[in-house]
Amino acid sequence: MRKFKLTSMLLIGLLIVGSAGCTSSPAANTTKLKVMTYEKENRYFNNQYGDMFHAQNGSIKIQLVRPKRIELEKTASNYVQALEQSIEQEQLDVLYLSIDDYKRLSAAGFLLDLEPLVARDHYNIDTIYPSIINFLREQGGGKLYGFAPTFQRQVIFYNMDLFDQYGIEPPHDGMTWQELIDLAGRFPTDGDEQSRIYGGFTSFGLDKESPLRELGTRIGLSMGLKAVNLDTMKITMDTKGWKQAYEQAKKALSTNALHKGGFNTDENFDGQQLFAKGRQAMLIADEPSWAYSVLDYVKSGESGVKPFRVGMVVGPADPSNREITRDLNLGNDYVYAIRANSANVDAAWELLKFMQGDDVASKLARRPDHGIPSRMGQTSDYYGINLDGFYHLTSVPLSNYYDDPDSSMITDEFKEKYEEITYREWTQVERSQKSLDEALQTIQRDAQVDLDEANLARKVNEKNGGKEPDKSMAKEKMTVNWDDFKTVPFK
Repeated sequence: MRKFKLTSMLLIGLLIVGSAGCTSSPAANTTKLKVMTYEKENRYFNNQYGDMFHAQNGSIKIQLVRPKRIELEKTASNYVQALEQSIEQEQLDVLYLSIDDYKRLSAAGFLLDLEPLVARDHYNIDTIYPSIINFLREQGGGKLYGFAPTFQRQVIFYNMDLFDQYGIEPPHDGMTWQELIDLAGRFPTDGDEQSRIYGGFTSFGLDKESPLRELGTRIGLSMGLKAVNLDTMKITMDTKGWKQAYEQAKKALSTNALHKGGFNTDENFDGQQLFAKGRQAMLIADEPSWAYSVLDYVKSGESGVKPFRVGMVVGPADPSNREITRDLNLGNDYVYAIRANSANVDAAWELLKFMQGDDVASKLARRPDHGIPSRMGQTSDYYGINLDGFYHLTSVPLSNYYDDPDSSMITDEFKEKYEEITYREWTQVERSQKSLDEALQTIQRDAQVDLDEANLARKVNEKNGGKEPDKSMAKEKMTVNWDDFKTVPFK
């Protein structure tokens, strides 16, 4: 009997130990994944991705971490080294990068090549907007080091009811600036400022102080023109191309078909947008996320006009190749990548696959005012606009008057001086105080002087270590644990 009791006690003890072991195993198998963030509240990441991912992947716990600020300008020669040290210090697994930092870190071998993982898992990247994949590979030296779940590009919204009312053929994909200007000119220009119709184009109207400068620059950039050649560090404004762009703009402004005004802080924000009030036929939206707030205003009825039908096409296109628009923008839509020497590659890859997957894209497509999902094939018809239109034609990177994607050559000081010079010169042209040729020659001369000075100062600054705060990084370290948030997964 004693032997039986002893045996029973041993069995019970083994069962207790076994039960304890089973209870603790899930915690032992949980992977803590450190994800880089710039935000203090971190709700953007959780709302977009985190809540859904955590609901489907209980074995991976996300820890959102803001690295310390880097006390260097991006033009400093040791900026990349400082950025790497900041990331290594926190042992971050998934990195949240601007396209500039993505390019630099991939070139430095700091990021994990995703191509082998894509091949291993047969992960479908064919339904990601090809312009995004091509751009990320281009910036990665031919390899894919990250995903960009969202992006922005320029589109043209148009008032379908106005086009029907005046019997005018609506715009279509791939129209050039000149064609859009001609289309805008077909609308009547009579009536007072409080009631007349405008053909286009911007939310608050072209800058009334210098509309020639704004419109001419937009036309030139759509053609791929640059004001600075970084290879030679020479200004390239006094050229046939730029003259053509500003001549086109000057002629367009003379038709009185384009709205000029600009934003007035003393007036109602939405009420200043003539497209929302049914008095502007076309709206060129640099960021569709902005335009969705306009559509909300139209739909609400607060504009005082009957809600109207809205169509959308992509453009303006490059006149030398109508299949291309120069408007791909990842400025507000960051790239997510994996640190090359991360100890949690598999977990990090699961997060990236999820963020770039159909579930997230389907959620974002319901109302893409936080960026257009780069994963195509989602059904969305917000305010009658088919999301598929955002993927038409080939979108190449957003053009600027200087081609310095990693901000290593053109200083902020030069940018400010260049803006002052161009504003001064184009204002004089508008007042008939100068010809187009004279303005272009003066911009060429004066901007070159400022560029030479800025270039010399940049080189001196690099020798001194370039110690200036980079405001893109957070000032202090902050770690946020997933368990701090008690949220309901998106449904």
